Amino acid sequence: MIKYPNGGAPERSMLSEMINHQHDVLQSQRVLACVIVHGDPVQAGRPRFNSKTRKAHDPEKSREYKAMVKESAALQYHGPLIADKAIAVDINIYRSIQKSASHKEHSLRAAGEHRPIVKPDTSNYVKLIEDALTGVIWEDDNLIVSLVAKKYYSDDPRIEVTVTEA
Repeated sequence: MIKYPNGGAPERSMLSEMINHQHDVLQSQRVLACVIVHGDPVQAGRPRFNSKTRKAHDPEKSREYKAMVKESAALQYHGPLIADKAIAVDINIYRSIQKSASHKEHSLRAAGEHRPIVKPDTSNYVKLIEDALTGVIWEDDNLIVSLVAKKYYSDDPRIEVTVTEA
């Protein structure tokens, strides 16, 4: 069972509408996988080192979100594990709009006119997503030869990952 950070779950109509839209837009490309994970995106945290065991481990928040992305992807992707094929990955990261934003600012962020240029870095989100989808969609993230990642604000925080042949 997927546990969403905000305790909710995506509305079925909204989810199928987004998937249908992505399908229409990318119909001309050879789409191998398309995954949408609802909830506030979490960055990959810096590994922590345990001096007693002398081993590194991910922070708990990153570890839990990575497990959620992995589980959600496994529920949505039913194809074979991609191996020995160059792939292109497109990642859209939708962060929550802060409650403290004015109505005008909220409208600008929701319309995509103001984009997040604050921490965490886009690359920190990408690393967690790459690691989570390894072994679920692709055999190893070294198959990725093209990567595009974009950050947006949204009232429906989520990540959208589309994998195509490169």
